[in-house]
Amino acid sequence: MKAPLFVLLSLAALTGCVTTPPGESPIEEAQRRMKAEPPMVVADGCLYRRNAFYLDHYIIDESRELGEQGAKEVIAGFKELGEVNIKQFVVPLMCATEMPPRGEVKGGRIAPNKDQLDQGKSLTFPEPLSPVVAKDEKLLAAYTQLFGNCDDARYRKERRYDCPLLSPEQATLLKTRLKTPYVVALSVGGERLSAANRGAGALLGLLLGGVGIGTDGANARVRLVNLETGNLVYSSYPSEFNGRTPADLDGFEAGSGRDALALTDNWVKRMVKPLFEKQR
Repeated sequence: MKAPLFVLLSLAALTGCVTTPPGESPIEEAQRRMKAEPPMVVADGCLYRRNAFYLDHYIIDESRELGEQGAKEVIAGFKELGEVNIKQFVVPLMCATEMPPRGEVKGGRIAPNKDQLDQGKSLTFPEPLSPVVAKDEKLLAAYTQLFGNCDDARYRKERRYDCPLLSPEQATLLKTRLKTPYVVALSVGGERLSAANRGAGALLGLLLGGVGIGTDGANARVRLVNLETGNLVYSSYPSEFNGRTPADLDGFEAGSGRDALALTDNWVKRMVKPLFEKQR
């Protein structure tokens, strides 16, 4: 005689979920699930161009390109380092992250591209990069919060990082829209001098998909957000889990926060590999 379904479900509840090992940390859960349920990359680019004959501007086209090329680099890194095949990325907005070149400023002059600086306007951050996001205040707010500050001081337990980041409504909105339980929130930012403003030897260019960025202002950060809980479960900038933010790098001593965010030739490996390391 077969046991009723409710009896089997009750036994399963008492013995524990088969697919969730006891004591599994949020990062361990993500490691297990992402191979079958790949995340989506949501990228935020922010390129600040210093100009000799015009006002300095944040540039939409170059910011978008930073986000796109950075996302492609991270996707390749997830496949190589974690055997996770991410298939999609989006760049819904620019300059959402409070780290250089934006920092804590609330707005700036934004131009469509480097050849249309005369069309620059003073706008507030972040700037939506698609009409759909621009028209949907709740969607814009949810995307923006993926890059917001997260003080985990009250929630951190050893290496079990699980910092409340999104509201339940924001998490549900993004999970429904992106159709994935996890989001990789990528921030890439930098400064770039115009040709007329660049002295010989002034910058050692870094190559990110063909976009040259000065070493004095090139930064990146990789986060993993669980859209089922709304929580930040991993950041390549570990100080976030101690209540520190990368908004003002000038306050950090050399070798600390600045190095953790530096965009170097091995930035993807340095920022992604720890996510897939054994936790215990």
